[in-house]
Amino acid sequence: MKVQLNSLYIFLTCATLGGILFGTSCKRDPIKNEEESETEIAITPLARPIGSVKGQASSKTIGPAGGVLSSADGKLKISIPAGALIEEKLILVQPIEQTNIAGIGLSYRLTPHNVIFKKAVTLTFDWKAITDQVGLPQTLGFAYQQGDQVWKYVGASTTDTVQKTISYETTHFSDWSLMNRLSLEPYEATIESGQTQSVRALIYTQTKWDDLLTPLTGTGQGTEQGYPVGTPAALPSKFIDSWELAGPGKIVKTDASTVTYQAPASVNGSATAVINLKLKAPREGTYLLLSNIHISGNGWIELSIAGGGPVKFPASSAAKSGNTYLLSNPENEGGGYFLLRWNGGVGSYKYEISNGGNHFHFQTSKTTYMSRYVDKIVKDLVPSGGQIQITKIDKGWVEGLFNVTNAGYGPMLLDITSASGRFRAKIYDAATHAK
Repeated sequence: MKVQLNSLYIFLTCATLGGILFGTSCKRDPIKNEEESETEIAITPLARPIGSVKGQASSKTIGPAGGVLSSADGKLKISIPAGALIEEKLILVQPIEQTNIAGIGLSYRLTPHNVIFKKAVTLTFDWKAITDQVGLPQTLGFAYQQGDQVWKYVGASTTDTVQKTISYETTHFSDWSLMNRLSLEPYEATIESGQTQSVRALIYTQTKWDDLLTPLTGTGQGTEQGYPVGTPAALPSKFIDSWELAGPGKIVKTDASTVTYQAPASVNGSATAVINLKLKAPREGTYLLLSNIHISGNGWIELSIAGGGPVKFPASSAAKSGNTYLLSNPENEGGGYFLLRWNGGVGSYKYEISNGGNHFHFQTSKTTYMSRYVDKIVKDLVPSGGQIQITKIDKGWVEGLFNVTNAGYGPMLLDITSASGRFRAKIYDAATHAK
């Protein structure tokens, strides 16, 4: 509508001037017109599965007087004002699997889905625990899953970057999630020295110039302003100001929305390079999308706990003493202290209880996972199932896989879960370096 009004103004101005000064031409301001026109981005809405339950539900009966309900994990708060309901309703919030392609953290199912509130209900999400997944707070926002299973991005009403909270006002319940509307892909990666990594700027919804940042200002599509979430597209060049690099290596621009990072030929231990994309935006300020590239001169470790998404982090050199190898990570990178020990070269190794035996260990600030557990039947410590598989040793490097089918954790290793991963690391041979 804003563009149409400006077009009408230009037409009337030109017509008036034309009546006074015959032959005088009148043209639009190309910069102003570009900023006000709708950005054409080909986004195909993507139907996604309905998320399965991932945690304990929280419920409360709320009526015309209003009330507040929080999820069991304390991350999502629902504030229902007085007058929003005309009768008492059992309100329920439950964490569910994240199926939004651009979503971060867990999603939450708010029921009943068929209730329409007379006044807007405020959803407030605390994102302190997932700060490392937030690309740019000004493009962080809420999305809900529609009846056609397509997620719809609606932005945010307010964002507090100090308290790390974000809120949105809605009149209906659905499955809700937080998402990054824009991001650099990868947001984080680990590579070896000398390798390259492509970094792309992506957008997951259509947009207008005024709607790039939250809160959304346009009318969007449908009954509630917002845009369907779909297969990401390259961020249009009109939103891109410049690419910069902080740290070792170099970047080469492939096109407006893509650069290639080249890691240095060698690093001492490990290093981190930060690639940032400065955005052109509809309001004043500096807005940066970041990609953190970790360079490991000694290799990397990839670890998954309980079937979760794998986390990749730098490795220290695999220390070799006789026939024993010890693989760990520097400075607890990856969220905890990692240790893998095996005795031998290429081959498969089962876990053992004995001191110096084949062993997996991962210790976080909350618990410790080990390749042993207390068997409740024999009431004694037994080795976990699974194995360490060394697939290659060549030119001072070792590669392998590991899986633990019943890793012990918790008090006295009474609880069990699973762990798996892979690695590639330089070998530090103590005997060779002692000569």
